[in-house]
Amino acid sequence: MGGNIGQLGSRTYESLADDEPLDPEEPPKRPTGNLIMHSMAMLGREFCYAVEAAYVTPVLLSVGLPKSLYSMVWLLSPILGFLLQPVVGSASDHCRARWGRRRPYILTLVIMMLLGMTLYLNGDAVVAALIADPRRRLIWAITITMIGVVLFDFAADFIDGPIKAYLFDVCSHEDKERGLHYHALFTGFGGTLGYLLGAIDWAHLEIGRVLGTEFQTRKAMTMKSLLRELVNMPPHYRCLCISHLFGWTAFLSNMLFFTDFMGQIVYHGDPYAAHNSTEFLIYERGVEVGCWGLCINSMFSSLYSYFQKSLVSYIGLKGLYFMGYLLFGLGTGFIGLFPNVYSTLALCTSFGVMSSTLYTVPFNLIAKYHREEQEEKRQQAPGGSLDGSERGQGLDCAVLTCMVQLAQILVGGGLGFLVNKAGSVIVVITASVVAMIGCCFVALFVRYVD
Repeated sequence: MGGNIGQLGSRTYESLADDEPLDPEEPPKRPTGNLIMHSMAMLGREFCYAVEAAYVTPVLLSVGLPKSLYSMVWLLSPILGFLLQPVVGSASDHCRARWGRRRPYILTLVIMMLLGMTLYLNGDAVVAALIADPRRRLIWAITITMIGVVLFDFAADFIDGPIKAYLFDVCSHEDKERGLHYHALFTGFGGTLGYLLGAIDWAHLEIGRVLGTEFQTRKAMTMKSLLRELVNMPPHYRCLCISHLFGWTAFLSNMLFFTDFMGQIVYHGDPYAAHNSTEFLIYERGVEVGCWGLCINSMFSSLYSYFQKSLVSYIGLKGLYFMGYLLFGLGTGFIGLFPNVYSTLALCTSFGVMSSTLYTVPFNLIAKYHREEQEEKRQQAPGGSLDGSERGQGLDCAVLTCMVQLAQILVGGGLGFLVNKAGSVIVVITASVVAMIGCCFVALFVRYVD
């Protein structure tokens, strides 16, 4: 993404690849191609996330993971992420590496994502080839698959903050909004491709038979000052984080168990049955159809993201935020009450509205909050210049993204137990209830900036 792309006065600004701290002046307008290239990172991340959402629960069940260990799988990585995400966000704010502030973190996390995917998708097959004893093979297959899931979740959740902060570092306010819409658009594309892979019946295709299937430290910030920063966060930032927590708790409650819900509740299959039994084959078919539903979600997310910029001029960010939570809450509620194949697939469009909303509106508000603070300081400072003491965008993006990890902790700690007791239907009911609570919260407590 190299090359000079514009000038402001006598100052020449570099391309989106140059993520040095911004001057007080507004950067020039970025070419659409640069914003699209930056959004490709979100396409790749969401592609990998889609593969995980479609396959992790079925894979874990197929390798013999007891339901009592659900919580352990879903809790480890979000706990680590929740504790470390602000530290990494703050560190990237003050990083002075030759590659820039954000790119070293992004590259490291991408490598961790790929390693995690390799482990959870192929660990079972590798263990089966190396270990003959059935009991030892089961233990090692479960262990390696769990390690892969934890490593992938940790990296995939972490990477969102640096990517968003990278965009905010080098773009004008207008281009930040454009960039976030491109992020949502390409996030939908990536999810569509990932879920499409899961929706195809590879076992009956020649390439599937050949390759096999998935069922084989400016002054460095100390920890003390960081915690003080989090505790003293302005109220409107805190309310935004709470609303983001509601949204991701609802969304993850549904997405992490959706293919299992289709296999067990809609298709009445059994993931614990023998792999050549009718019950397991029916379950596997339900998983495939569930992937088609998630594919519909991603396609509609991209489509909705395309029209968001037009919608916001009519209903504003508050309307977009409220509508995203409301439609998702209603959609998952109807799916839980009427678990029919065709109605469920149709209502998967509401997932896409929520997905696009979560990836754009909260970060748009963060950008607006920062712009408002910078304008206030510019008016108060002599000559309208900034003194460099403004809040770190990397830290704020990281704290907001921390809500994803906290949501995973809540979902992993509570929903796994509920699924074990009440069955997979509880996931969509929980998603609906939490989304409707979030709907009220974004209407009453979140602060919106014109």
